Amino acid sequence: MADGRQRQEHGRAPETAEPERSRPLRAAAAGEDGPRPKRRDSRLPDATDEVIIGALADDARTGITEIAAMANVSRATAYNRIKRLTDDGVIRGYSVVADHARMGLGVTALVLISGSQPDWRANREVLSSYPEIEYCWYVVGSADIVLLVRVADTDQLRDLILTRLQALPGVTSTQTLTVIDEVVHRPVVKPAD
Repeated sequence: MADGRQRQEHGRAPETAEPERSRPLRAAAAGEDGPRPKRRDSRLPDATDEVIIGALADDARTGITEIAAMANVSRATAYNRIKRLTDDGVIRGYSVVADHARMGLGVTALVLISGSQPDWRANREVLSSYPEIEYCWYVVGSADIVLLVRVADTDQLRDLILTRLQALPGVTSTQTLTVIDEVVHRPVVKPAD
């Protein structure tokens, strides 16, 4: 309006214009335009954070009141710590720990792949499309790629290796290490003292 006042229409409160510069920040914080911005004041987790992370790693369904009691902090502090750890990227998500054998995936193996480096970029999408592959790491050493695979039986493992992995462009050799027993499984690894 010419006199600088906003008028109410049909009983609604006047709308206030959001400053143009704050819109992208608000959208980014809400995840609308990609990943959240990194916090500038991020720091390594302290002992309280480690208690909170440990509680969530043991059971991601643990309630905020129980987490607060474990960490000996208020509910608000526990909530704010979890939010900060999430915003800082320390907590990247919450997941289920499945018993793969009970899901019919009784064979776990590490497959080491060696080959010519230029072809690996082209093979990323192909490797990502194989549902048997739980993890895929590019590594340095005697192999170029290490895969953690889970299959129902050795026939499926043989099929994956001989007909699909060894057929990828640039693969010169594979080595398979079949897991016979899981000795240690830590969803969260703490730094050594």
